Amino acid sequence: MPTATFLPGYRKAVVPSGTTILDAARAAGLPMNVVCGGQGKCGKCLVFIKDGTVSFDTEDCRRFFSNNEIASGACLACRATIVGDVRVEVPAESLIQEQKILVEIPGMKEVPLKPAVWKYEVHLTPPSLDDTTPDLARLLEGIEGQEGPPPNRIYAPLEVLRYLPQVLRRSGWHVTGTVALVPGGYRLLNVDEGDTTGRLYGAAVDLGTTTVVAYIRSLTDGRVLATASNYNRQISCGEDILSRVNFARKSGLSRLQQLAAESINESLKSASDAGGIDLEEIFEVVIAGNTVMTHLLLGIDPSYMIAEPYIPVVRRMLSTAAGRIGIAAHRNAGVYTFPAVSNFIGGDIIADILASGMADRDEVSLMVDIGTNFEAVLGNRDWMLSCAGAAGPALEGGEVLFGMRANPGAIERVRVDAGTLTPSYSTINGIRPRGICGSGLIDLIAELIRACVIDRTGQINLEIDNPRIRRGPYHPEFVVAWKKETSIGKDIVITENDIRNLIMSKAAIHGACMTLLDAAGLTPRDIGRIYFSGAFGNYLNKENAITIGLIPEVPLERVENIGNGAIAGANIALVNRERRKALDGIALRITYIELNTEPSFMDRYTSSCFLPHTDLALFPHVQQMLEACRARQG
Repeated sequence: MPTATFLPGYRKAVVPSGTTILDAARAAGLPMNVVCGGQGKCGKCLVFIKDGTVSFDTEDCRRFFSNNEIASGACLACRATIVGDVRVEVPAESLIQEQKILVEIPGMKEVPLKPAVWKYEVHLTPPSLDDTTPDLARLLEGIEGQEGPPPNRIYAPLEVLRYLPQVLRRSGWHVTGTVALVPGGYRLLNVDEGDTTGRLYGAAVDLGTTTVVAYIRSLTDGRVLATASNYNRQISCGEDILSRVNFARKSGLSRLQQLAAESINESLKSASDAGGIDLEEIFEVVIAGNTVMTHLLLGIDPSYMIAEPYIPVVRRMLSTAAGRIGIAAHRNAGVYTFPAVSNFIGGDIIADILASGMADRDEVSLMVDIGTNFEAVLGNRDWMLSCAGAAGPALEGGEVLFGMRANPGAIERVRVDAGTLTPSYSTINGIRPRGICGSGLIDLIAELIRACVIDRTGQINLEIDNPRIRRGPYHPEFVVAWKKETSIGKDIVITENDIRNLIMSKAAIHGACMTLLDAAGLTPRDIGRIYFSGAFGNYLNKENAITIGLIPEVPLERVENIGNGAIAGANIALVNRERRKALDGIALRITYIELNTEPSFMDRYTSSCFLPHTDLALFPHVQQMLEACRARQG
C-alpha cells in the first residue's frame, strides 16, 4: 500500500490506493481544517504535492487557488486521491489550531462555591482489645466528627476497602477521606495518608464536535488553576455528527468512545501539567456536549437518532466513574454529563441556559448559539421554546473565498471609512492577515451597508469609482486587504457570492428566532434580553449583528455575549451542586419545535434573506441608517 508523508513534520500513514489525502492526513494524526466536511466546497484543506502520484481534477482547484499555486502542486486534500507513495506539504492554515480560551468566565464570581465533593482530615484512635470497631466504621465515624455525612449514608466501594487497612496503619491513623455526594447518598472515593485537604480539584469540559476545552478548578476555593484546548480526535472518523453516527453504526462505536476520552484526556493532561496538578487528585469531571457527543463518550449507541422517529437512548443527566470510560482523573471520580432536550438541543445548550441565567428570570430572554448549526431558545423561568437548524458554514468561514476559523491571522474586526472606503482591521494575535473569520465577516457586511457599497440584496455597487470595488474572476468583489499587507501573497476580498452565502446563513438564524416568537405569541419588543453563546458569539459586534439582521432588533443594552456558554455552564455545575441539581428540571421545561415541519419558518426565512429584512419596520434604527445612506448617494 502507498505511504503518504506529510511535511513539515514528516508524519506518515500507510493507506490503500484511492484514499484521499484528507483521510490519509487524519490517519497520520493531522487535524485538517475542513469546514464543509470534505465536500470540496470550502477550499480550506489546501495542500501542496511535493512529489509522488495523486489524482485530482485541476478544475476543482481553480475555484480556490491561483495558477501559480496550482503550478506549485496546490490541490484540495478532500478531492485528491493517492495512487502511489506521495509527499505532501500541509500549510499551517490548513490545520485546526488551538482556539482562544477566556480564563475568567462572566458571572462566575456570583456563583457560590458549593461543590459536591469534600475532603476530611481525620486523626483516628487505633483499635484495641477494648475497641474493636472495624476500620471502615472507625473512618466514617471520624469523618462524621469533622462535620461530614453520617456513616450510614456513605457507600464504600470494594476497591477502597481493599487498600483501607494498609493506608490507616501506614499513616499512623492520620488520613484524609474524599467523599462525594452522589444520587442516593454519599460515596467514599479515596483515602490518602496524612493531610491532603488542600489538593481537591475538579474539571469542567466542553466536548465539542471539533474542539475540546477543559478547565481545572480548585474545589477548596473555586480558583481556575489551568485551561487547555485541542481538537476532537473523532474528526479522524468523520468531520460532522452524521458521519460519526454512521461510523458508529459500522462497528465503530468503541473506537469513537475511545477517541472522545483521549481528546478530553489530552486537554486535561495539558491543563494539569500547566497547573502542576496530579490528575489523580481530580475527583469530579462535568462535561457539556451535544446529544450525539454525549452518547459517543459514554459508549451508548446513537444510531437511532438519525432514523425515524429519531429517538436518543437517554436525555437525563448521567453520572459514571471516570475509570469506567477511560477519563484521566481519579478512577472513582464522578463524571457528570449534561441532560438533553432532543437530538438537536443537547447538553451544550442546557449549559448555555445555565450560564445565561435565563431559566431563573421572569423576563423573556432569547439565547442563540451559532456555529455551522445553530440553536435558539426563547423563554423564562416558567416556559421555554427551542429550535435548531443548519446555518451553513459561512459564519465559520466556510463557503467564503477568504473565510477561515478564528485562528491566528484571521481578521476579526473591521471598520470601513465611508468616504474613502479604506478598511481598518485587527487580526487574531496581531499578525498579518490570512483571511476573515465569522466576526470579521459580520463587521464587514455591516460596514459595507453603512458605506453604501452593497444594497439590501448584497449586490456590490460597481458604479462606485474606487480601486477596492472591482469585477473579480467570477463575481464582483471588495478588497479588504491588498496582497502587500497579507501573509498569503494575495488580495483578501469579499465577493458577492460570499455575501449571498452569509445572507442565507443569517436568514436561517433570524427566521428561527421569529418562528419561536410566533409560537409564543410574542414580538421582538417583548424580548427582555438576547444572549449570544459559543466561541463565535463572544467576539461578535452586537450592533453589527442587528444591522445585518442576524437577530431581532432590540436596544443594544439588552444584548449580551456570554462567550462559550457550554464551558461556562460546565464550570457552574462543577462548583455549585445546587445549580447542577436543577439541570434536569431545566431540560424538562423546554419544548422543542421542529423547523422543518413548522409552516411559518420558510416564510420567515425568505423574508430574512435581505439586509436586514424585507420588512424594515422590524429594524427601525437600521431603516434610519439606510435612509441616510440613500441621501448621501443623492
